[in-house]
Amino acid sequence: MRSLGFTSTNDRALIPLFRKLGFLNGDGAPTEAFDVLRVKETRGAILAEKLRELYADLFAINTSMQDASDNDLRGAISRITGKDAATVARYASTFRALANLADFRAQTAPKAEPIKVVEASAPQPPSPSTTHNMPPVGQRPTEFHYNIQIHLPATNDVAIYNAIFRSLKENLGI
Repeated sequence: MRSLGFTSTNDRALIPLFRKLGFLNGDGAPTEAFDVLRVKETRGAILAEKLRELYADLFAINTSMQDASDNDLRGAISRITGKDAATVARYASTFRALANLADFRAQTAPKAEPIKVVEASAPQPPSPSTTHNMPPVGQRPTEFHYNIQIHLPATNDVAIYNAIFRSLKENLGI
């Protein structure tokens, strides 16, 4: 860290953050993403990419969370984490500081996936435990499953959430 200009003892807090962002691996060694971060031309793009990965829950609420108001950001963080206001404010401050350094408009180059060579093996018959008590495919009953997603607004007002869930209970019988 000292060789990168982080000489203060307070800078040690960056190590866990860099690990979570994927710039350092578990033993503290720099990753390939860290090498991209060090290049001025690609710094903003890789930081934006890593922020989208680390804060995926926030970006699921608002795909442009980096541009959201401070109240909306704190509301979303509060809803996701359930933490107290002081902790939420620190999380929001960290997110905002990183987002201000990131370039969310830049496109990062696709990573080349290494080609994996897989040797063909003879297919294994299903084990008796997986086929036991299962009717043949044509005789299985048809099942339907419904997944309902509700995108809640980012707010600190609990009354809004209570009203939404009360309405769901009354109208859907859940």
